[in-house]
This record gives sequence, structure tokens and C-alpha cells, in this order.
Amino acid sequence: MSERERLRIEVRPMGVALGAEIRGVDLAKISGEDFTDIHQAWLDHQVLLFRGQNLDDEQLIAFSRRFGELDWAPIQENGRRFVEGRPEIYIVSNVIENGVPIGSLGAGEAVWHTDMSYVPDPPKASMLYALESPPKGGQHRASSACTRL
Repeated sequence: MSERERLRIEVRPMGVALGAEIRGVDLAKISGEDFTDIHQAWLDHQVLLFRGQNLDDEQLIAFSRRFGELDWAPIQENGRRFVEGRPEIYIVSNVIENGVPIGSLGAGEAVWHTDMSYVPDPPKASMLYALESPPKGGQHRASSACTRL
């Protein structure tokens, strides 16, 4: 068995209309062939879940760029971005350090939303990379304006 066969990406559909879990890949060091498989899974399922990834900011940005040009994260209500030097990254967090939130939307303000729908040409996708999630709750739901059941 070749190394490529042993490390083959597995695509496991998660729902009736959309969503798939991708297994057998390290997003920090994917090949062009792996990305081709991931991109096709995204076209087929619209929402992808990758468990157990360990990416730094640069690796997250590099993987995201493989899908196309990145938009800058929106400026926060206080007029600043939360990741200095990384305008592509937007932090959603309920963590407060020294009396200051390290992110935004952390107290459940975004019950439902569409990312950046207010811009003339909205992004075709969003990446959500969880560093920490609660043992219960914290679900993320997705819907499609293109898919019918």
C-alpha cells in the first residue's frame, strides 16, 4: 500500500442537505491533491468539519487562501481589529482578560447571522477555527440558500 493510499482523505456526509466531516488530513501540510479532494467535498457538501487540527495563524490563513482571495475581517464596534497584523482573522470569544474582551460576539449576540452579508460582494465562504469550545452547547448550525430538501 502506497503512502497516498494509506493517508487517503475520507469524506463522511453529516446531514441530509449539507455538511461533511473530512478525516485523514492535516491542514497544516496538505498536498495539492489533498486540496483538490477537499475543494470538491466543499462544492459537494457546502460545509466541512475538520476535527483535531492544530494550526497557527499563518497556517490558517494559508489554508484559507487556497479557496481564493481573503476578505479582511470586519472592524469591531470599538474601531479596532483583534489580531494585530492579521486582518483576515476575526476572534469570536467570551474570554475577558484584564477587564477587556479578547474577541467579539462572545455572549451569544449572534443567534443567527450571515457573515458579511452587508458588503456589495459578500465572501463565498467563512472559516471557523475553534481553539476552545464548551463541553456542552456552543453548537454551530449552517443553512443553505441554494439547497432544497
